[in-house]
Amino acid sequence: MDDKQFNDAFTSAGGWFVANYYLLAKWWRGSSSELAEVIFKNDKTDSDIQGTKTRVNSLFGIIENGREVEALKKVAESDRIEKLHPESKIIAKNILKSLIYSSLK
Repeated sequence: MDDKQFNDAFTSAGGWFVANYYLLAKWWRGSSSELAEVIFKNDKTDSDIQGTKTRVNSLFGIIENGREVEALKKVAESDRIEKLHPESKIIAKNILKSLIYSSLK
């Protein structure tokens, strides 16, 4: 995944989505469609399931290409996300702290 593909995937997923659903996606063992259905039923953000499927597939692409730390840093450093979804910025920072701590063990 080159930088353009990463930025496209990040934009398609949405920074707040990356932060809020990273851990669930990282450890998910079902299909991407199943995860999209779970999220869609519980998070009424998207008006139809296709939007959630796009977000999930974009997030999986970020994770599968090892660029999740970069994505989480983008969320943690974003003033726009802080204004629109302040909880997402906090979540991203906490995940990053956890990832840094676990890498030190």
